[in-house]
Amino acid sequence: MSTSEIPKHFRKESPALQARLAGGLWWLCILAGVVGFVAGAPLIVANDAAATAANILAKESLFRLGFVADLVSGASYLGVTALMYWVVKPVSRSLSLLAAFFGLVGLAIGGITWASHLAPLLLLHGDQYLTAFTMSQLQAMSLAALQLQTQLFPLGMVFFGIQCMSIGYLVARSTFLPRILGVLLAIGGTCYVLASFAYFLTPSFGRLFLPFIVPVAFIGEGALGLWLLVKGVNQQRWYEQASVAEGSQI
Repeated sequence: MSTSEIPKHFRKESPALQARLAGGLWWLCILAGVVGFVAGAPLIVANDAAATAANILAKESLFRLGFVADLVSGASYLGVTALMYWVVKPVSRSLSLLAAFFGLVGLAIGGITWASHLAPLLLLHGDQYLTAFTMSQLQAMSLAALQLQTQLFPLGMVFFGIQCMSIGYLVARSTFLPRILGVLLAIGGTCYVLASFAYFLTPSFGRLFLPFIVPVAFIGEGALGLWLLVKGVNQQRWYEQASVAEGSQI
């Protein structure tokens, strides 16, 4: 298909640019998520509310950094969700829309976890209206808020996993991206879903497999994100598949 044969409204679009933006945001999401975990996780002492509270107050800047990093990660993934819908919609508009829906639900759940991340900062500073509670009660509520975050995270990962499986399928079916990238992403998404359900059924069992599953999922997301950032998509083939998809809807 020559440039003159491409429908006018497609000529105004730049799939390579959109793909590179998606790849860049995807890697920003990954890196910010790692920073958020490294900054916040070591401060939490399991089943010890007093020690956790002491760590948070002693390293409050680090705790706040973890929150900001998680916020940046979520905002970046919102951009990834919107851009990936646009990039893969020539393969299937309905499935790409469904994938975006699952991504948005996962982000909504993530928003609840971010709010619970702020709860200890509210409870542990001893403002006047909190004097009705003892310090032990405030510490216990703070740890409970952080435990809520831990419980909700796998639920969000179920939706993110389904989104990755859907996008992986679309990438594998596309003509403008390497099929292997879609396969790897779909495998990673499947790992997210299986690990999350394992955690729901038996938390200790889910935590046991987490160190093995996360690297597999990271390979899928990281590989596709890096390819999109560096190579983008094959624009000619993207235009061709988009044109065919539009023709089939007429």
